[in-house]
Amino acid sequence: MKTLASILTILALGLSLTAAETAPKKKSTTKPKAPAAEAAQPSAKVEAVAKTLTASQKTKLLTLLNDGDEAALMTIPNVGKTRAAAIKKARPFADVTNVTKVEGIGEATFAEMVAHAKAGFPQPEKKDEPATEKKKAPAKKKSPEKKKETK
Repeated sequence: MKTLASILTILALGLSLTAAETAPKKKSTTKPKAPAAEAAQPSAKVEAVAKTLTASQKTKLLTLLNDGDEAALMTIPNVGKTRAAAIKKARPFADVTNVTKVEGIGEATFAEMVAHAKAGFPQPEKKDEPATEKKKAPAKKKSPEKKKETK
């Protein structure tokens, strides 16, 4: 009798384990990931703008995008702290056109980057304290007119 109970217990456990393995899995509550950004190709306009760069300019821009710190990235027109952080997060870039896959960087911003590279990566002028304007000399105060005394 004990062996029969043992066999039934083993069979019951075995069936419950196989049922658990074949049971449909619950759907994840997280959103499915979008197709990889790398799969998307840059637009024809972006490709055309990129072709205007010389090999040297393209290499320098790619190096800036892949290795530049936040301050260096912010020298690019229309790139502030938020876009610089997004660029750093999306690294590494295999080609300069891949930067258009970064959120906030579209065709217009990419065109500005290319123009910046063509100009030789000029450093923005430092904004020192605003030039002091000449202050107007205070107007001379007129002395109060003396009242004429009438007698």
